[in-house]
Amino acid sequence: MNDIEYHLYEEAKAGRMTRQQLLVRGSLLGISVTAMSSILAACGSSSSSGSSGAASGGGSGTITRGGTFNLGVTQPAQDVDPVTMYNEGAIATANIAGEYLCFPNPDYTLDPRLATSWQPSAGGKTWTFAIRQGVKFQDGSPMTANDVAASFERVTDPKSGSAALSAFAGVLSHGNTEVQGTNVVFHLDRAYAAFPYLVSAFNYNMIILPANYKIGTFTQGGIGTGPYILKTYTTNQQATYTKNPNYWAAGMPYMDSVVLKYYSDTPPQVPALQAGAIDAMVETPYTDAKALFGSPGIVVLENPSSQYRTLQMRVDQDPFSSLALRQAVAYGLDRPSIVQTLFGGKAEVGNDHGFAPIYPDSPSTSEVPQRVQDIAKAKSLVQQAGTSAVTLTTEQYLEIPQYATLIKDQLAAAGLNVTLNIEPQGTFYGTGSNQPWLQVPFGITDWAARGTPGQLIDPAYLCSSVPNTKLTNSGAWNSAHWCNQQFTTLMHQYEAEVDDQKRKQLAVQAATIQNDQVPDVIAYWIDELRATTDKVHGFPKGPITQVDLRAVWKSA
Repeated sequence: MNDIEYHLYEEAKAGRMTRQQLLVRGSLLGISVTAMSSILAACGSSSSSGSSGAASGGGSGTITRGGTFNLGVTQPAQDVDPVTMYNEGAIATANIAGEYLCFPNPDYTLDPRLATSWQPSAGGKTWTFAIRQGVKFQDGSPMTANDVAASFERVTDPKSGSAALSAFAGVLSHGNTEVQGTNVVFHLDRAYAAFPYLVSAFNYNMIILPANYKIGTFTQGGIGTGPYILKTYTTNQQATYTKNPNYWAAGMPYMDSVVLKYYSDTPPQVPALQAGAIDAMVETPYTDAKALFGSPGIVVLENPSSQYRTLQMRVDQDPFSSLALRQAVAYGLDRPSIVQTLFGGKAEVGNDHGFAPIYPDSPSTSEVPQRVQDIAKAKSLVQQAGTSAVTLTTEQYLEIPQYATLIKDQLAAAGLNVTLNIEPQGTFYGTGSNQPWLQVPFGITDWAARGTPGQLIDPAYLCSSVPNTKLTNSGAWNSAHWCNQQFTTLMHQYEAEVDDQKRKQLAVQAATIQNDQVPDVIAYWIDELRATTDKVHGFPKGPITQVDLRAVWKSA
């Protein structure tokens, strides 16, 4: 064993890591299946490291090849391009034809795709990825390490307008990706022990494209290395795909074709699934799809996730510059009731910090005590803050308006009068200098799942810089306008640390600060739901922000 492998072995043998935590950390650090099997066997655990998560039937039985897979999704909110896309419809459209260096399984382990292996050096500041050989783009040209490097140089170029710029800010800068033979080497701005998540589908803009790719041309079709080739794209209607005959994974894909059907929202997809017009939905939000639970011939897959909603409070201006008022909001909410009302229990209670329960380093409630509703304390804090009325601005999207109403009702008991301002989603997010979600004093924002706490926390909660250091981060989506230098330093230390016990200690310290300062109330973490017919097999139950159809097949 090398040093990293031996460290994981020691952690698991001492009982400080569960089997699942070991698998996640091992896949993240690029430890081979053979080495992981040896570590698991030495610890007395099963050598199997596969990840479950297929649809009805679990992918079991004899695979039936051929046919068309019809998939429903909300329509793209903008032109579909891997470099600039940011919403579910666009991501799904690109995912079916394009691929990443690695891909997350439902349990957040990483599956090698266009990279066969990876490993860190220089204390996690340099990462080397071995690029899979023999892969062809859909036009027949070979995919090489040069294409991979060019893809990263493209999205890290400030002029590209890529949605990935915030993900790489302070981690990977333009000009720091190097080709070494068949390897690609990333020279990071700072040590980052979870870097493979940033090159995976959790950073959805990182589809590998030809070196000469021109932004804006993706929907012309035939671009990418994926199992299906985009043939037609009709705005707000559908995209069609055919099987890639030269796909690098032997025997895949199983379907002959795919039709991705666009819908204005989730509700119209529900009767379409029940009627057989589509075989599956990319995402099945609980509030819009209650009719599917128990519906004959329908399977609803469930998976824990790091998807959540902020309840952000701008700390840089009144009235939420008052810590007492922020804490009053946090103590005024009945979280278990919110989870039951909004999701029928299909969510996890949040504790006002960004370490979701699915993350291996998530602090326990004994380490960071769970905040519970305390109306008497909330009333006292409201009085101390001297504020009795606030306006809550948010978006018309999924369960969020209902959540806003629950907040209004529950905070009334604490003596805080909340006026609701619910805007169309496009208005709430805006463009350019007019982005209400980043500007309002009190708001709710939806956040998709992220693979690691750093991916979630860095753009939303870190300072733009830390004095007397070279540590920087864009904080581009810091809707609370919160800057705690100790918290930022701890997160950088956490992200650089490879030793798992030290990582956990740093996570507890950072979570404690965020929980106490409460720039955001994080009341719940949403379980991902994905509905299919019972004829569908091999469709992963998550993460639902990504679409992986290469192993999907349908039984008669």
